[in-house]
Amino acid sequence: MKSLFIAMVILPAAFMNPAVASQTGDRDRPGQSVVFVAHRGGIVPGAPENTMSAFREAIKQGVHAIEVDLRGTKDGAVVIMHDETVDRTTNGRGNVTDLTLAELKRLDAGQGERIPTYEEVLKIVAGTGVTVLLDIKTSPVLNKSNVVRLTEKHNAVLNVIVGARNLEDLRAFKTLNPNLRTLGFIRRIEDIEPFVQAGVDIIRLWPEWIHKDPGLVKRVHRLGKPVWTTAGSASCEELEALIQLGVNGILSDTPSLVDSLK
Repeated sequence: MKSLFIAMVILPAAFMNPAVASQTGDRDRPGQSVVFVAHRGGIVPGAPENTMSAFREAIKQGVHAIEVDLRGTKDGAVVIMHDETVDRTTNGRGNVTDLTLAELKRLDAGQGERIPTYEEVLKIVAGTGVTVLLDIKTSPVLNKSNVVRLTEKHNAVLNVIVGARNLEDLRAFKTLNPNLRTLGFIRRIEDIEPFVQAGVDIIRLWPEWIHKDPGLVKRVHRLGKPVWTTAGSASCEELEALIQLGVNGILSDTPSLVDSLK
């Protein structure tokens, strides 16, 4: 297995949604599916989170997917930013929604990096085979139609997974383009069935939910959906435990752990 930024998923292919497995299946493990996702584009020294340098490094390392956070600007552009404000990750201050794209582009996002746009991310992954997982942040100015239009413009519908945090967003994206795959960033365990009924392709569970109820992953599998989990800075042992519990995907901040999981 290549040395990668990790988000790992291991599960017999029969449990996988075919639309997901066809794009993210492990190339080296017959009968199994493995997904590698760089959380926030890969949080590593020398590559500020959610910046082009982080995305380039993740792609260079051979990841299957990078996760990016989408927000809307004051003038309707779609940019990559995790927080509601630019305070933590740039040398500026203020809410993303109160700033124009030009104003955001003048900020330093770390080591001279600029805040990327969604279109710049689509361009950098084009032809690489890397999937982009979108974390759709709640925003009064994020234009969903624009997100879909840009995805279609770059022929990336099959290379993008839309991560929705509520049923309204999930249904909106499904309506705008039914071919877009979706992941539910559910906030409560009780949201599993409503998201599945609304047509979500993948369910994200938190590790603490899984450890508290080891049968939770099987519950989602019985509904025909793979399980991904955001493990953050979890240790190698913690990732192994999640894999043993049957999760299909782990979004991880720690690329150095991959060699220990070979």
